[in-house]
Amino acid sequence: MTLSATQMPLRLNPQVLYQIANFHFSEQELAEVVSSFCQQKEPRFLYLWGGASSGKTHLSLAIAEQAQASQKKTLYLPLAELVKTASPEVLQSLESLNLVCLDELEAVAGNPEWEEALFHCFNRLQDSGCQLLVASLNNPATLKIQLADLRSRLATGLVYQLESLNDSEKQQVMIVQSRARGLEMPPEVAQYLLRQHSRDLNELMHFLHALDKASLAAQRRLTVPFVRQVLHYGKN
Repeated sequence: MTLSATQMPLRLNPQVLYQIANFHFSEQELAEVVSSFCQQKEPRFLYLWGGASSGKTHLSLAIAEQAQASQKKTLYLPLAELVKTASPEVLQSLESLNLVCLDELEAVAGNPEWEEALFHCFNRLQDSGCQLLVASLNNPATLKIQLADLRSRLATGLVYQLESLNDSEKQQVMIVQSRARGLEMPPEVAQYLLRQHSRDLNELMHFLHALDKASLAAQRRLTVPFVRQVLHYGKN
């Protein structure tokens, strides 16, 4: 089985929430590297790693979306999902693309068939000149890949760690993401959510989706009393 870019489109919100402009870069150097990568300059192989809620998937989708908007043939593959629902053959025939984004690389670690398929896929992409973006919870040195040849290939990328955000940075992310949805989130509302709901960025983004729908249905602005009401309703 092969999978074309048209068979597996990017899972982007119609409001295009996954944009590089919406991503919080802790380091200017990474922002410059991503900009160069998106312009199809160096590097050809970029490896991003970091803990949960560090923004790996957001940045991967944002880079893929920008490449697609520039008429580049692009494919984003969530490996954790594919290992459960597809065969390793999904990694075949990707070398005709301009950019391949492999998210959740740790999902294939310890799986001989997937590791072998990824190794051959890597070689084909390298030979064809296709750019490769890999995202993982682990850096290449600690990733539990059993295939030695694949480990050596993964070590050839330009590696950057995405640091976990502090509360102030999470607050800014919520404000920016709200604005992308057409909402204005005052700082006091973002602070309230961090205190009363969660400090996990993924959970905050899921709740922001609920707030978006509730605000539209009620025709209400985001205020602390309104957010408290939505939180209370969600718990009952």
